[in-house]
Amino acid sequence: MGISPADTPAADADVSWLRRTGLLVPVRGVSVTAIEDSFDAPRDGGRRHDAVDIPAPRGTPVVAAVEGSVLRVGTNPAGGNVVWLSDVERRFAYYYAHLDRFGKGLSAGTHVLRGAIVGFVGTTGNAPAGLPHLHFQVMRTTDVAKWWTGTPVNPVPFLTESLPVTPAGARR
Repeated sequence: MGISPADTPAADADVSWLRRTGLLVPVRGVSVTAIEDSFDAPRDGGRRHDAVDIPAPRGTPVVAAVEGSVLRVGTNPAGGNVVWLSDVERRFAYYYAHLDRFGKGLSAGTHVLRGAIVGFVGTTGNAPAGLPHLHFQVMRTTDVAKWWTGTPVNPVPFLTESLPVTPAGARR
């Protein structure tokens, strides 16, 4: 079970920080209001989703929701092509899954700015082939070196801003 914006006192400082910082919608061209909250959706085997799926056309840029550092770039059976990031405060780990491919030059330790391309929407891992989307998960953690051990946080209440599909000044 994840935490929500008004949960335990131990989480209050981190949740307040996340509220002040806000999260960029991690898929270019998707508005905050278009995101369905699938955080607590049931999954097979009695699991809960603990993340948000953001549908978009295959190849749509996926961007860093916050400024921070890359923790891991790799693959796993469920997520397919995945990227893990931490914020500059190292309070949260951010998981981007089902990527078609990774952003250029991404590797563990790379510093990324908010809005930097970390990958592209796809269907790798256990994602249905005909439903490209980003699986986006936020984990509150006390040790980003063990990012997978954090407590899931619903990112939807913290999404504050969207970017256009094409960055300003780029050719279409």
